Amino acid sequence: MNNMFDREENTMKLEDFHGIHQDAFANRVKIREYPGGITHETIIETWYRLSFEDARCFIDEKDWIERKIEQGKTLQNPWIKLITYESTNTITGTIRRHWSTSLRPYVQGYGCDGTTDLNIHALANRLAEQQGLDYPALMIRAYPDDFSLADDFQWLQDEDVLAETVIPKAVNADLALKDLQDINNYTLAMELGIELYNIGVI
Repeated sequence: MNNMFDREENTMKLEDFHGIHQDAFANRVKIREYPGGITHETIIETWYRLSFEDARCFIDEKDWIERKIEQGKTLQNPWIKLITYESTNTITGTIRRHWSTSLRPYVQGYGCDGTTDLNIHALANRLAEQQGLDYPALMIRAYPDDFSLADDFQWLQDEDVLAETVIPKAVNADLALKDLQDINNYTLAMELGIELYNIGVI
């Protein structure tokens, strides 16, 4: 995550993503490239914004989409986020492609569906800022093998992530910790929880 950056061009062949009509790719939001979890793997991730009606028309996962639409009825200006992934082995050139969808905007307590890590970290970072804590320092303390002072933590304030996230005036500490645990960041949740306890927030 700490080595990710944006791309301005799209190298994917849209027809390679089965189960999605090409019109679903009309409203592209962002392209990111970052190292994969497998050695010598690079991932290109592209985000698209779909209205509920477009999601119904252009995405084959009908039951899943209807569940997300029902869930989103209580949200203000809800939409469906389509994410495509192109994972390339830089040695062999082998490419794996898949895609996923998620409800937006992200609200605290929604937890993990495989696409919400950035939203959860953005909220936890905002909580830390509101309480005078250094979230990147806590990330380094929790995961020294993954993060260091040399890393650029600007992704915690990425405008596209914040735009698809409901940021309360006062971020709920209990929900922030719960969401971190939900994305398996238990050590980070513990470190942040200790600091919040020490200053009387929880």
